[in-house]
Amino acid sequence: MNRNKIHINELFFERFEDLIRQGEEQWNKFQKNGTGLIEDPIEFSQWSTSCLNLLDKLSVSTNRFVTQFEEWILRSISGPINLGAALGVLKSAKEEYALGLAIEYHLSVSATVFNGLLDEAEYLIKKKYLRAAAVLIGAALEEGLKNRAKTEGIEIPEKDNRLNPVIIKLKSSNNSILTAFEAKELEVCAKMRNDAAHGGNFSYEKKQVEEQLRKVREILDKLLRTR
Repeated sequence: MNRNKIHINELFFERFEDLIRQGEEQWNKFQKNGTGLIEDPIEFSQWSTSCLNLLDKLSVSTNRFVTQFEEWILRSISGPINLGAALGVLKSAKEEYALGLAIEYHLSVSATVFNGLLDEAEYLIKKKYLRAAAVLIGAALEEGLKNRAKTEGIEIPEKDNRLNPVIIKLKSSNNSILTAFEAKELEVCAKMRNDAAHGGNFSYEKKQVEEQLRKVREILDKLLRTR
């Protein structure tokens, strides 16, 4: 299988293999001790935290991989930690990721959420609340671009709410997710969002805001479209 054709990030894939190898080593120790207890809680905690961190990067935190993995690694009244089942979830996630299916789920959820925001922006434009509409358009664009970056393994600081740095990273020669033309169009939207959000002079007309809505919807549809 050519993983490049379905936009698989090799760092993610290699990390999956590394964590699965570590999990198999812990599983072998777990079986040998026969006590049903984790002998090295520090090693187990480090491994399980790293696994959850990786699974979180693939999709929203409520996805099946995360919830199933947490269910098996958390000690509960019903029984001890099931390390083997947790390892099985991790292996399943790796296979789904290799096929591009984990990414498809993440992007389809993103597309639904951000289309909802853009529909709200469209309603606000009709009511002539142009500044509020511009803020919503910018918010949808920012989160949409960050979610696409996330699926590609591109690091974006969570607390950085600026649009231009995200746009620059997505159009860089290393990523080429946005064309130079698309990036230039989105920079106009970024400026409009900033003008609207920071309470400065907002002199945009209805047609200009509508045009930015159309462009953002079009580009996000392309970036978040499941293949």
